[in-house]
Amino acid sequence: MKISPRKFLPLLLLVSGFFLLLNVLFPVGMDTLNVIIPSHPQLLDPTAVSAYPAPVVMNILGSATQDYTQASSWFDQPSSFSVPENSPVSYFSLSIPSLKLQNVSVEVNGSDLKKNAIHYPGTALPGEYGNVVVFGHSALPQFYRAGNPLTIFNPLVKAKVGDEVMVNYDGVTYYYFIRKTAVVGASAISVLEQKSDRHELTLITCTPLGTYWYRFVAVAELEN
Repeated sequence: MKISPRKFLPLLLLVSGFFLLLNVLFPVGMDTLNVIIPSHPQLLDPTAVSAYPAPVVMNILGSATQDYTQASSWFDQPSSFSVPENSPVSYFSLSIPSLKLQNVSVEVNGSDLKKNAIHYPGTALPGEYGNVVVFGHSALPQFYRAGNPLTIFNPLVKAKVGDEVMVNYDGVTYYYFIRKTAVVGASAISVLEQKSDRHELTLITCTPLGTYWYRFVAVAELEN
């Protein structure tokens, strides 16, 4: 059957648009499937990212991609804050009432985001001077489930200046208030910076949801 030029152009645009959309959505979908479908990546100590490459995982097509459920994959450059702080407890919890995040479990000096949110090794502990850095995984909004470690920080991208963050650490509750939010590049290690004259808390997840292209950062300060 012969197609007239008048009908051929819309068909060509439709097919071209489909393949362009597929080119954008396919890698996002593959990365999401990597964290939904169980895998067995080789785990690396996130305190040793300067000495070893980031861990990788095989996707369903058989090609290797960085395993972003591991803390050591989150930065293109190594962190200079590589000595874990001593802590009397292994876990603490945080809540952000305005985002309906309640008692999110955070592993101190953790590494595996498939299990819980993590406190980045070498950064300050809650209540101390410095910057308490906490990472949480996120995924496409369609896969969000409250309490699931793989989507635990999906709501964070809706955080606003003034939102309260409650941190319960070693039996003490600390009240932080978000003073700024930002979207930064994947290699922006400045978010780990320690300031000895401030009590800060930095919450980080990937954005846009379901990708690993950028980081959404919410910086909070301890209430006096």
